[in-house]
Amino acid sequence: MTESEFLSRWYLGLGIAVVVVLLVAILVIAIILVARSILNTATQALGIANEIVVKTQPIWELETTNAVAVELLEGAQAIETHAGQVAAALEAPVTSR
Repeated sequence: MTESEFLSRWYLGLGIAVVVVLLVAILVIAIILVARSILNTATQALGIANEIVVKTQPIWELETTNAVAVELLEGAQAIETHAGQVAAALEAPVTSR
């Protein structure tokens, strides 16, 4: 192998190495840009998710509201029953002893 063949092959190898390094650098930059985009989107999604949690909190409180409503209904029914018993007792004829 002559010196000129050696140098031409060395320059060819160097050129291929430079192209490979440039391609890897471009891919790394693309990956970094995509990762930043994913981070921004995830940050926005987290903010929206927090808003959803705050805005749907009343829905979770409906269970408590329903439980209280059931207790109120039971209390009202008990009052109605006792009021009916009192009214019946007041309307009953008085028996003398």
